[in-house]
Amino acid sequence: MPKIVLNGSKARNALIAGADKLSELVRSTLGPFGTNVFLEKGHRITNDGVSIAKEVELDDEIENKGAYVLREASTKTNEEVGDGTTTAIVLAQAIVKEAVRLLPDKEKGILANKKTGIEVINQIEKEKNEVIEKLMAMAKPIKTEEELIQSAKVSVEDDNLGEIIGKAQWELGKDGILIAEETAERFCSVENVHGLQIDNGFGTSMLINNQEKGTLEVEDTQIILTDHTIHSMQPLERILQDIVNLKANSVTIIARAFTPEVVQYCMQNTNTLGGLKIYPINAPYTGQTDIMKDLEAILGGTFYHFEARNLEDIVVSDLGFASKIIAKRFSAIITGQDNSDIQTRVLNRIEDLSKQLESEVSEFEKRNLEKRIAQLKNGFSIVKIGANSENERKYLKDKADDAVNAVRCAFQEGVVAGGGLAFKQIADELPDTYILKKPLCSIYEQIMSTAPAGWEVSEEVKDPVKVLRVALERACSVAGTLATASGAIVSKKPETRYMVEAKQEE
Repeated sequence: MPKIVLNGSKARNALIAGADKLSELVRSTLGPFGTNVFLEKGHRITNDGVSIAKEVELDDEIENKGAYVLREASTKTNEEVGDGTTTAIVLAQAIVKEAVRLLPDKEKGILANKKTGIEVINQIEKEKNEVIEKLMAMAKPIKTEEELIQSAKVSVEDDNLGEIIGKAQWELGKDGILIAEETAERFCSVENVHGLQIDNGFGTSMLINNQEKGTLEVEDTQIILTDHTIHSMQPLERILQDIVNLKANSVTIIARAFTPEVVQYCMQNTNTLGGLKIYPINAPYTGQTDIMKDLEAILGGTFYHFEARNLEDIVVSDLGFASKIIAKRFSAIITGQDNSDIQTRVLNRIEDLSKQLESEVSEFEKRNLEKRIAQLKNGFSIVKIGANSENERKYLKDKADDAVNAVRCAFQEGVVAGGGLAFKQIADELPDTYILKKPLCSIYEQIMSTAPAGWEVSEEVKDPVKVLRVALERACSVAGTLATASGAIVSKKPETRYMVEAKQEE
Protein backbone atom coordinates (compact mmCIF):
# COMPACT_ATOMS: atom_id res chain seq x y z
CA MET A 1 0.00 0.00 0.00
CA PRO A 2 1.47 3.44 -0.94
CA LYS A 3 2.57 5.72 1.91
CA ILE A 4 2.20 9.45 2.50
CA VAL A 5 5.37 11.04 3.88
CA LEU A 6 5.62 14.50 5.46
CA ASN A 7 8.62 16.05 7.23
CA GLY A 8 9.18 18.77 9.80
CA SER A 9 6.58 21.25 10.95
CA LYS A 10 4.30 20.40 8.00
CA ALA A 11 3.80 16.93 9.46
CA ARG A 12 3.37 18.28 12.96
CA ASN A 13 0.85 20.90 11.84
CA ALA A 14 -1.20 18.31 9.94
CA LEU A 15 -1.28 16.01 12.97
CA ILE A 16 -2.30 18.88 15.23
CA ALA A 17 -5.00 19.98 12.75
CA GLY A 18 -6.58 16.54 13.05
CA ALA A 19 -6.33 16.65 16.83
CA ASP A 20 -7.99 20.09 16.81
CA LYS A 21 -10.94 18.82 14.77
CA LEU A 22 -11.53 15.99 17.22
CA SER A 23 -11.14 18.26 20.25
CA GLU A 24 -13.49 20.97 18.95
CA LEU A 25 -16.27 18.42 18.58
CA VAL A 26 -15.71 16.73 21.94
CA ARG A 27 -15.10 19.89 23.99
CA SER A 28 -18.51 21.26 23.02
CA THR A 29 -20.11 18.59 25.23
CA LEU A 30 -18.31 19.68 28.42
CA GLY A 31 -20.22 21.00 31.42
CA PRO A 32 -23.89 21.39 32.37
CA PHE A 33 -24.61 23.52 29.29
CA GLY A 34 -22.62 21.38 26.86
CA THR A 35 -24.24 20.01 23.72
CA ASN A 36 -24.96 16.44 22.72
CA VAL A 37 -23.71 14.65 19.60
CA PHE A 38 -25.64 12.20 17.43
CA LEU A 39 -23.71 9.03 16.61
CA GLU A 40 -24.62 6.98 13.56
CA LYS A 41 -23.48 3.82 15.33
CA GLY A 42 -26.41 2.71 17.43
CA HIS A 43 -28.37 5.82 16.40
CA ARG A 44 -27.72 7.35 19.81
CA ILE A 45 -27.39 10.82 21.26
CA THR A 46 -24.63 11.26 23.81
CA ASN A 47 -22.16 13.66 25.41
CA ASP A 48 -19.78 10.89 26.44
CA GLY A 49 -16.33 12.04 25.30
CA VAL A 50 -14.72 8.69 24.61
CA SER A 51 -17.75 7.39 22.68
CA ILE A 52 -17.73 10.46 20.44
CA ALA A 53 -13.96 10.36 19.95
CA LYS A 54 -14.04 6.74 18.83
CA GLU A 55 -16.44 7.59 16.01
CA VAL A 56 -14.35 10.39 14.49
CA GLU A 57 -12.75 9.41 11.15
CA LEU A 58 -11.19 12.22 9.07
CA ASP A 59 -10.67 12.25 5.30
CA ASP A 60 -7.07 13.45 5.46
CA GLU A 61 -4.85 10.52 6.36
CA ILE A 62 -2.33 12.42 8.48
CA GLU A 63 -4.96 14.55 10.22
CA ASN A 64 -6.78 11.33 11.03
CA LYS A 65 -3.68 9.99 12.78
CA GLY A 66 -3.47 13.21 14.80
CA ALA A 67 -7.05 12.67 15.92
CA TYR A 68 -6.19 9.07 16.77
CA VAL A 69 -3.26 10.11 18.98
CA LEU A 70 -5.40 12.65 20.85
CA ARG A 71 -8.12 10.04 21.25
CA GLU A 72 -5.63 7.94 23.21
CA ALA A 73 -5.81 10.49 26.04
CA SER A 74 -9.51 9.74 26.51
CA THR A 75 -9.18 6.00 25.93
CA LYS A 76 -6.43 5.55 28.52
CA THR A 77 -8.28 7.75 31.02
CA ASN A 78 -11.43 5.72 30.48
CA GLU A 79 -9.57 2.45 31.01
CA GLU A 80 -8.13 3.61 34.32
CA VAL A 81 -10.95 5.57 35.96
CA GLY A 82 -13.95 5.32 33.60
CA ASP A 83 -14.58 9.08 33.62
CA GLY A 84 -12.87 12.36 32.70
CA THR A 85 -12.52 11.44 29.03
CA THR A 86 -13.61 14.84 27.69
CA THR A 87 -11.41 16.60 30.24
CA ALA A 88 -8.40 14.60 29.04
CA ILE A 89 -8.98 15.58 25.40
CA VAL A 90 -9.48 19.29 26.16
CA LEU A 91 -6.37 19.39 28.33
CA ALA A 92 -4.26 17.52 25.77
CA GLN A 93 -5.21 19.88 22.93
CA ALA A 94 -4.48 22.94 25.05
CA ILE A 95 -1.10 21.56 26.15
CA VAL A 96 -0.14 20.83 22.54
CA LYS A 97 -0.88 24.44 21.54
CA GLU A 98 1.35 25.80 24.31
CA ALA A 99 4.14 23.27 23.75
CA VAL A 100 4.57 23.99 20.00
CA ARG A 101 5.23 27.66 20.77
CA LEU A 102 8.51 26.58 22.35
CA LEU A 103 9.65 24.43 19.43
CA PRO A 104 11.63 25.54 16.36
CA ASP A 105 9.91 25.82 12.94
CA LYS A 106 12.44 25.45 10.12
CA GLU A 107 9.88 26.15 7.40
CA LYS A 108 9.15 29.57 8.92
CA GLY A 109 12.78 30.20 9.88
CA ILE A 110 11.93 30.36 13.58
CA LEU A 111 14.92 28.76 15.30
CA ALA A 112 16.35 31.14 17.90
CA ASN A 113 15.58 30.77 21.61
CA LYS A 114 13.66 27.55 21.07
CA LYS A 115 13.73 24.27 23.00
CA THR A 116 14.39 20.75 21.80
CA GLY A 117 11.61 18.17 21.83
CA ILE A 118 13.06 16.33 24.82
CA GLU A 119 13.39 19.59 26.77
CA VAL A 120 9.70 20.32 26.17
CA ILE A 121 8.68 16.81 27.22
CA ASN A 122 10.79 17.03 30.39
CA GLN A 123 9.30 20.42 31.24
CA ILE A 124 5.75 19.09 30.84
CA GLU A 125 6.59 16.11 33.06
CA LYS A 126 8.08 18.29 35.80
CA GLU A 127 5.14 20.71 35.76
CA LYS A 128 2.63 17.85 35.76
CA ASN A 129 4.12 16.37 38.93
CA GLU A 130 4.02 19.79 40.63
CA VAL A 131 0.36 20.32 39.66
CA ILE A 132 -0.65 16.86 40.90
CA GLU A 133 1.08 17.52 44.22
CA LYS A 134 -0.91 20.75 44.61
CA LEU A 135 -4.12 18.98 43.54
CA MET A 136 -3.69 16.23 46.14
CA ALA A 137 -3.06 18.85 48.83
CA MET A 138 -6.41 20.49 47.97
CA ALA A 139 -8.38 17.23 48.22
CA LYS A 140 -11.17 16.90 50.76
CA PRO A 141 -12.31 13.39 51.72
CA ILE A 142 -15.90 12.23 51.38
CA LYS A 143 -17.13 11.76 54.96
CA THR A 144 -20.90 11.36 54.68
CA GLU A 145 -23.43 9.55 52.51
CA GLU A 146 -24.99 12.91 51.62
CA GLU A 147 -21.67 14.18 50.22
CA LEU A 148 -21.33 11.07 48.07
CA ILE A 149 -24.90 11.37 46.80
CA GLN A 150 -24.26 15.01 45.86
CA SER A 151 -21.14 13.96 43.96
CA ALA A 152 -23.20 11.38 42.08
CA LYS A 153 -25.94 13.88 41.24
CA VAL A 154 -23.44 16.32 39.76
CA SER A 155 -21.86 13.60 37.64
CA VAL A 156 -25.01 11.95 36.31
CA GLU A 157 -27.05 15.20 36.07
CA ASP A 158 -30.16 13.38 37.34
CA ASP A 159 -31.25 13.69 40.97
CA ASN A 160 -33.05 10.35 41.22
CA LEU A 161 -30.34 8.31 39.54
CA GLY A 162 -27.65 10.22 41.43
CA GLU A 163 -29.24 9.30 44.75
CA ILE A 164 -29.42 5.64 43.72
CA ILE A 165 -25.77 5.58 42.70
CA GLY A 166 -24.50 7.52 45.72
CA LYS A 167 -26.37 5.33 48.23
CA ALA A 168 -25.24 2.12 46.54
CA GLN A 169 -21.58 3.17 46.56
CA TRP A 170 -21.77 4.26 50.20
CA GLU A 171 -23.10 0.83 51.19
CA LEU A 172 -20.39 -0.94 49.16
CA GLY A 173 -17.52 1.15 50.53
CA LYS A 174 -14.57 2.79 48.76
CA ASP A 175 -13.52 -0.32 46.85
CA GLY A 176 -17.01 -1.59 46.00
CA ILE A 177 -17.89 -1.92 42.34
CA LEU A 178 -21.00 -0.48 40.69
CA ILE A 179 -21.99 -1.61 37.19
CA ALA A 180 -24.55 0.23 35.07
CA GLU A 181 -26.81 -1.92 32.88
CA GLU A 182 -29.85 -1.15 30.77
CA THR A 183 -33.18 -2.67 31.73
CA ALA A 184 -36.54 -2.81 29.97
CA GLU A 185 -38.20 -1.36 33.08
CA ARG A 186 -39.28 2.28 33.13
CA PHE A 187 -37.53 3.06 36.42
CA CYS A 188 -33.96 2.81 37.71
CA SER A 189 -33.10 0.39 40.51
CA VAL A 190 -30.20 -1.44 42.20
CA GLU A 191 -29.46 -5.17 42.50
CA ASN A 192 -26.71 -6.60 44.69
CA VAL A 193 -24.73 -9.59 43.34
CA HIS A 194 -21.70 -11.68 44.35
CA GLY A 195 -18.59 -11.01 42.34
CA LEU A 196 -14.97 -9.87 42.14
CA GLN A 197 -12.84 -7.54 40.07
CA ILE A 198 -9.42 -8.86 39.04
CA ASP A 199 -6.39 -7.01 37.65
CA ASN A 200 -6.13 -8.92 34.38
CA GLY A 201 -8.36 -9.27 31.35
CA PHE A 202 -9.18 -11.11 28.13
CA GLY A 203 -6.63 -13.42 26.53
CA THR A 204 -7.12 -11.87 23.09
CA SER A 205 -8.72 -8.69 21.79
CA MET A 206 -10.02 -10.67 18.79
CA LEU A 207 -12.85 -11.98 20.98
CA ILE A 208 -14.13 -8.52 22.01
CA ASN A 209 -17.89 -8.51 21.42
CA ASN A 210 -18.70 -5.00 22.64
CA GLN A 211 -16.70 -2.89 20.23
CA GLU A 212 -17.97 0.39 21.63
CA LYS A 213 -16.64 -0.33 25.13
CA GLY A 214 -13.74 -2.51 24.00
CA THR A 215 -14.88 -5.36 26.24
CA LEU A 216 -15.51 -9.08 26.11
CA GLU A 217 -18.89 -9.73 27.74
CA VAL A 218 -20.10 -13.24 28.54
CA GLU A 219 -23.24 -14.39 30.34
CA ASP A 220 -24.10 -17.73 31.99
CA THR A 221 -20.80 -19.47 31.36
CA GLN A 222 -19.09 -22.52 32.83
CA ILE A 223 -15.75 -21.73 34.50
CA ILE A 224 -12.40 -23.52 34.62
CA LEU A 225 -10.07 -22.03 37.26
CA THR A 226 -6.36 -22.79 37.02
CA ASP A 227 -2.92 -21.19 37.26
CA HIS A 228 -1.56 -23.61 34.65
CA THR A 229 -0.26 -22.05 31.44
CA ILE A 230 -2.42 -23.54 28.70
CA HIS A 231 0.04 -24.75 26.06
CA SER A 232 -2.42 -27.08 24.32
CA MET A 233 -6.12 -27.89 24.46
CA GLN A 234 -5.41 -31.61 24.50
CA PRO A 235 -5.49 -31.96 28.34
CA LEU A 236 -8.92 -30.30 28.32
CA GLU A 237 -10.50 -32.30 25.51
CA ARG A 238 -12.44 -34.61 27.82
CA ILE A 239 -13.91 -31.88 30.03
CA LEU A 240 -14.77 -29.76 26.99
CA GLN A 241 -16.76 -32.67 25.57
CA ASP A 242 -18.48 -33.10 28.93
CA ILE A 243 -19.45 -29.42 28.84
CA VAL A 244 -20.88 -29.90 25.35
CA ASN A 245 -22.93 -32.82 26.72
CA LEU A 246 -24.28 -30.48 29.41
CA LYS A 247 -25.78 -28.39 26.56
CA ALA A 248 -23.81 -25.38 27.81
CA ASN A 249 -23.26 -22.51 25.39
CA SER A 250 -19.84 -21.47 26.60
CA VAL A 251 -16.92 -22.10 28.93
CA THR A 252 -14.51 -19.47 30.22
CA ILE A 253 -11.00 -20.58 31.11
CA ILE A 254 -9.24 -18.40 33.68
CA ALA A 255 -5.58 -19.42 33.49
CA ARG A 256 -2.07 -18.06 34.02
CA ALA A 257 -1.44 -17.64 30.29
CA PHE A 258 -2.40 -18.99 26.85
CA THR A 259 -0.14 -19.79 23.90
CA PRO A 260 -1.02 -18.25 20.50
CA GLU A 261 -2.07 -21.73 19.31
CA VAL A 262 -4.59 -22.06 22.14
CA VAL A 263 -5.95 -18.55 21.53
CA GLN A 264 -6.39 -19.42 17.87
CA TYR A 265 -8.25 -22.59 18.86
CA CYS A 266 -10.60 -20.58 21.09
CA MET A 267 -11.40 -18.30 18.17
CA GLN A 268 -12.14 -21.14 15.74
CA ASN A 269 -13.44 -23.99 17.87
CA THR A 270 -17.19 -23.57 17.39
CA ASN A 271 -17.23 -25.85 14.34
CA THR A 272 -15.56 -28.73 16.21
CA LEU A 273 -17.29 -28.70 19.60
CA GLY A 274 -20.96 -28.46 18.76
CA GLY A 275 -20.97 -24.68 18.83
CA LEU A 276 -19.37 -24.41 22.29
CA LYS A 277 -17.68 -21.03 22.72
CA ILE A 278 -14.41 -20.92 24.65
CA TYR A 279 -13.25 -17.65 26.20
CA PRO A 280 -9.70 -17.22 27.58
CA ILE A 281 -9.26 -14.86 30.54
CA ASN A 282 -5.85 -14.18 32.07
CA ALA A 283 -5.61 -15.05 35.77
CA PRO A 284 -5.11 -12.24 38.32
CA TYR A 285 -1.67 -10.67 38.05
CA THR A 286 -1.20 -9.71 41.71
CA GLY A 287 -1.62 -12.35 44.42
CA GLN A 288 -2.67 -14.85 41.78
CA THR A 289 -3.12 -17.96 43.94
CA ASP A 290 -4.98 -16.11 46.71
CA ILE A 291 -7.34 -14.30 44.34
CA MET A 292 -8.05 -17.53 42.45
CA LYS A 293 -9.16 -19.05 45.76
CA ASP A 294 -11.44 -16.03 46.26
CA LEU A 295 -12.89 -16.69 42.81
CA GLU A 296 -13.30 -20.36 43.74
CA ALA A 297 -15.53 -19.28 46.63
CA ILE A 298 -17.57 -16.88 44.48
CA LEU A 299 -17.97 -19.12 41.41
CA GLY A 300 -17.94 -22.59 42.91
CA GLY A 301 -15.95 -25.42 41.36
CA THR A 302 -12.30 -26.26 42.10
CA PHE A 303 -9.16 -24.20 41.57
CA TYR A 304 -6.54 -26.34 39.80
CA HIS A 305 -3.14 -25.26 41.16
CA PHE A 306 -0.33 -26.23 38.79
CA GLU A 307 1.71 -27.83 41.59
CA ALA A 308 -1.16 -29.96 42.90
CA ARG A 309 -3.46 -30.97 40.05
CA ASN A 310 -3.24 -31.94 36.38
CA LEU A 311 -5.63 -30.43 33.84
CA GLU A 312 -6.49 -33.90 32.52
CA ASP A 313 -8.18 -34.66 35.85
CA ILE A 314 -10.84 -31.93 35.66
CA VAL A 315 -14.39 -33.31 35.97
CA VAL A 316 -17.80 -31.66 35.75
CA SER A 317 -18.03 -31.14 39.51
CA ASP A 318 -14.82 -29.05 39.31
CA LEU A 319 -16.50 -26.49 37.07
CA GLY A 320 -17.58 -23.13 38.43
CA PHE A 321 -20.28 -20.90 37.00
CA ALA A 322 -20.37 -17.16 36.27
CA SER A 323 -23.59 -15.32 35.58
CA LYS A 324 -21.67 -12.49 33.86
CA ILE A 325 -18.12 -11.52 32.93
CA ILE A 326 -17.05 -8.08 31.65
CA ALA A 327 -13.39 -8.24 30.63
CA LYS A 328 -11.14 -5.43 29.41
CA ARG A 329 -7.48 -5.72 28.45
CA PHE A 330 -6.14 -5.39 31.98
CA SER A 331 -9.16 -5.94 34.22
CA ALA A 332 -12.27 -8.07 34.49
CA ILE A 333 -15.43 -8.07 36.58
CA ILE A 334 -16.68 -11.58 37.31
CA THR A 335 -20.12 -12.14 38.83
CA GLY A 336 -21.25 -15.41 40.43
CA GLN A 337 -24.61 -16.87 41.38
CA ASP A 338 -26.49 -16.18 44.58
CA ASN A 339 -27.45 -19.47 46.22
CA SER A 340 -26.98 -21.10 49.63
CA ASP A 341 -23.95 -23.17 48.57
CA ILE A 342 -22.09 -20.12 47.25
CA GLN A 343 -23.03 -18.08 50.31
CA THR A 344 -21.57 -20.77 52.57
CA ARG A 345 -18.35 -20.94 50.54
CA VAL A 346 -18.00 -17.16 50.62
CA LEU A 347 -18.57 -17.00 54.39
CA ASN A 348 -15.94 -19.71 54.92
CA ARG A 349 -13.47 -17.82 52.73
CA ILE A 350 -14.14 -14.57 54.61
CA GLU A 351 -13.50 -16.40 57.89
CA ASP A 352 -10.15 -17.70 56.60
CA LEU A 353 -9.08 -14.24 55.42
CA SER A 354 -10.19 -12.64 58.69
CA LYS A 355 -7.92 -15.02 60.60
CA GLN A 356 -5.03 -14.06 58.30
CA LEU A 357 -5.80 -10.39 58.93
CA GLU A 358 -5.58 -10.85 62.71
CA SER A 359 -2.06 -12.30 62.51
CA GLU A 360 -0.73 -10.08 59.68
CA VAL A 361 1.93 -7.52 60.67
CA SER A 362 2.49 -5.81 57.31
CA GLU A 363 0.30 -2.72 56.89
CA PHE A 364 0.33 -3.20 53.11
CA GLU A 365 -0.90 -6.79 53.41
CA LYS A 366 -3.50 -5.74 55.96
CA ARG A 367 -4.97 -3.20 53.54
CA ASN A 368 -4.93 -5.80 50.78
CA LEU A 369 -6.75 -8.34 52.94
CA GLU A 370 -9.29 -5.75 54.04
CA LYS A 371 -10.08 -4.92 50.39
CA ARG A 372 -10.52 -8.59 49.50
CA ILE A 373 -12.77 -9.21 52.49
CA ALA A 374 -14.85 -6.16 51.57
CA GLN A 375 -15.35 -7.40 48.00
CA LEU A 376 -16.30 -10.89 49.18
CA LYS A 377 -18.78 -9.45 51.69
CA ASN A 378 -20.37 -6.82 49.49
CA GLY A 379 -19.80 -8.06 45.94
CA PHE A 380 -21.18 -5.68 43.34
CA SER A 381 -24.24 -3.59 42.86
CA ILE A 382 -25.81 -3.40 39.43
CA VAL A 383 -27.51 -0.07 38.73
CA LYS A 384 -30.32 -0.93 36.34
CA ILE A 385 -31.05 1.97 34.01
CA GLY A 386 -34.70 2.26 33.05
CA ALA A 387 -36.48 4.96 31.02
CA ASN A 388 -39.57 5.65 28.92
CA SER A 389 -37.75 5.34 25.58
CA GLU A 390 -34.72 3.57 24.16
CA ASN A 391 -32.90 6.81 23.32
CA GLU A 392 -33.45 8.18 26.82
CA ARG A 393 -32.28 4.89 28.33
CA LYS A 394 -29.08 4.86 26.26
CA TYR A 395 -28.39 8.48 27.14
CA LEU A 396 -28.84 7.80 30.86
CA LYS A 397 -26.69 4.67 30.56
CA ASP A 398 -23.79 6.74 29.16
CA LYS A 399 -24.16 9.21 32.03
CA ALA A 400 -24.39 6.41 34.59
CA ASP A 401 -21.25 4.72 33.22
CA ASP A 402 -19.31 7.91 33.98
CA ALA A 403 -21.06 8.54 37.28
CA VAL A 404 -20.46 5.13 38.88
CA ASN A 405 -16.76 5.49 38.19
CA ALA A 406 -16.60 9.15 39.23
CA VAL A 407 -18.34 8.42 42.54
CA ARG A 408 -15.98 5.56 43.39
CA CYS A 409 -12.99 7.76 42.53
CA ALA A 410 -14.38 10.57 44.69
CA PHE A 411 -14.79 8.16 47.60
CA GLN A 412 -11.23 6.84 47.16
CA GLU A 413 -9.14 10.02 46.83
CA GLY A 414 -11.51 12.85 47.77
CA VAL A 415 -12.84 15.84 45.85
CA VAL A 416 -11.89 19.40 44.93
CA ALA A 417 -13.80 22.40 43.59
CA GLY A 418 -15.54 21.32 40.38
CA GLY A 419 -16.21 22.86 37.01
CA GLY A 420 -12.49 23.28 36.30
CA LEU A 421 -12.04 25.63 39.28
CA ALA A 422 -9.42 23.46 41.01
CA PHE A 423 -7.14 23.48 37.97
CA LYS A 424 -7.75 27.22 37.49
CA GLN A 425 -6.83 27.97 41.11
CA ILE A 426 -3.57 26.05 40.68
CA ALA A 427 -2.87 27.79 37.35
CA ASP A 428 -3.31 31.24 38.92
CA GLU A 429 -0.34 30.50 41.20
CA LEU A 430 1.99 29.19 38.48
CA PRO A 431 4.65 31.32 36.76
CA ASP A 432 3.84 32.61 33.28
CA THR A 433 6.69 30.49 31.87
CA TYR A 434 4.87 27.24 32.65
CA ILE A 435 3.54 25.29 29.67
CA LEU A 436 0.60 24.05 31.77
CA LYS A 437 -0.51 27.47 33.05
CA LYS A 438 -3.01 28.26 30.26
CA PRO A 439 -4.10 24.63 29.59
CA LEU A 440 -5.14 24.21 33.22
CA CYS A 441 -7.68 27.01 32.70
CA SER A 442 -9.12 25.39 29.55
CA ILE A 443 -11.73 23.27 31.37
CA TYR A 444 -13.17 26.21 33.31
CA GLU A 445 -13.06 28.47 30.25
CA GLN A 446 -14.88 25.90 28.08
CA ILE A 447 -17.63 25.42 30.66
CA MET A 448 -18.10 29.17 31.07
CA SER A 449 -18.16 29.72 27.29
CA THR A 450 -21.48 27.85 27.03
CA ALA A 451 -23.00 29.07 30.32
CA PRO A 452 -25.61 31.85 30.55
CA ALA A 453 -24.45 35.35 31.48
CA GLY A 454 -23.84 35.69 35.20
CA TRP A 455 -23.79 31.94 35.85
CA GLU A 456 -21.20 30.65 38.33
CA VAL A 457 -20.04 27.19 39.33
CA SER A 458 -21.88 26.19 42.51
CA GLU A 459 -19.88 25.37 45.65
CA GLU A 460 -21.72 22.04 45.74
CA VAL A 461 -20.12 21.00 42.44
CA LYS A 462 -17.06 18.86 43.16
CA ASP A 463 -14.69 16.92 40.93
CA PRO A 464 -13.03 13.64 41.98
CA VAL A 465 -9.30 14.19 42.48
CA LYS A 466 -8.47 10.78 41.03
CA VAL A 467 -10.28 11.57 37.77
CA LEU A 468 -8.54 14.93 37.37
CA ARG A 469 -5.17 13.42 38.23
CA VAL A 470 -5.42 10.60 35.70
CA ALA A 471 -6.86 12.88 32.99
CA LEU A 472 -3.92 15.27 33.42
CA GLU A 473 -1.37 12.44 33.39
CA ARG A 474 -2.76 10.97 30.16
CA ALA A 475 -3.18 14.39 28.54
CA CYS A 476 0.45 15.34 29.26
CA SER A 477 1.72 12.04 27.89
CA VAL A 478 -0.22 12.34 24.63
CA ALA A 479 0.44 16.06 24.20
CA GLY A 480 4.19 15.65 24.57
CA THR A 481 4.22 12.96 21.89
CA LEU A 482 2.03 14.91 19.48
CA ALA A 483 3.68 18.32 19.89
CA THR A 484 7.21 17.01 19.30
CA ALA A 485 6.47 14.91 16.19
CA SER A 486 8.79 15.99 13.35
CA GLY A 487 7.58 13.67 10.62
CA ALA A 488 4.72 11.39 9.62
CA ILE A 489 4.46 8.24 7.50
CA VAL A 490 0.95 6.90 7.04
CA SER A 491 -0.79 4.59 4.61
CA LYS A 492 -2.77 6.23 1.83
CA LYS A 493 -6.45 5.36 1.90
CA PRO A 494 -7.50 3.15 -1.02
CA GLU A 495 -9.70 4.86 -3.55
CA THR A 496 -13.22 3.56 -3.94
CA ARG A 497 -14.83 2.93 -7.32
CA TYR A 498 -16.92 6.09 -6.86
CA MET A 499 -13.83 8.20 -6.23
CA VAL A 500 -12.15 6.88 -9.40
CA GLU A 501 -15.29 7.53 -11.46
CA ALA A 502 -15.55 11.08 -10.08
CA LYS A 503 -11.95 11.82 -11.10
CA GLN A 504 -12.57 10.42 -14.60
CA GLU A 505 -15.61 12.66 -15.01
CA GLU A 506 -13.51 15.68 -14.07
